[in-house]
Amino acid sequence: MFQDGPLTRRAPETIRYGTGRCALGALLVATSERGIVSIMVRDTPARAVRDLSARFPRANLMRDEKGNRATVAKVARYIAAPFRPFALPLDIRGTDLQQRVWSEVRKIPFGETSTYSRIAEAIGAPKAIRAVAGSCSRSWFAFAIPCHRVLHKGGATAQNRRDGRQYGWVDYEAKLAAKRRR
Repeated sequence: MFQDGPLTRRAPETIRYGTGRCALGALLVATSERGIVSIMVRDTPARAVRDLSARFPRANLMRDEKGNRATVAKVARYIAAPFRPFALPLDIRGTDLQQRVWSEVRKIPFGETSTYSRIAEAIGAPKAIRAVAGSCSRSWFAFAIPCHRVLHKGGATAQNRRDGRQYGWVDYEAKLAAKRRR
């Protein structure tokens, strides 16, 4: 799991978070002064808070439901209708490779998917397929960086359905696309 890097040279930052519900379950949105640092969809809010603590072990995490209410509502609305690129400001943290992968993943339009090998080729690292997969699994921006749209070469076959959340989100978007076509 990618954790925010060591904070030995600077004081621990404060990250504020709020919770809510979305079409897929409990929603947590965490923000820094620069933008959203994490969007999580989990079974329970408590699980999301635990995962946020693991993601930012040295940050001062402050529950701020009132201050994040509007942002949580916008994210929930986006998850209900993720038809356009995510428009809220993100404070994306990661290695150079992760940044390149996530930038490329954000280009995948609603209703479409890609593969790890296509993303690797697009970022100029065609042999970095496993690193792309690892970067996708380490994204903390549910739907804003739609890593769930990046699949194994074989697609969403029963064999490849190891991560139920990823393929559940692909199925969810497929249902939204079918409703939209009607």
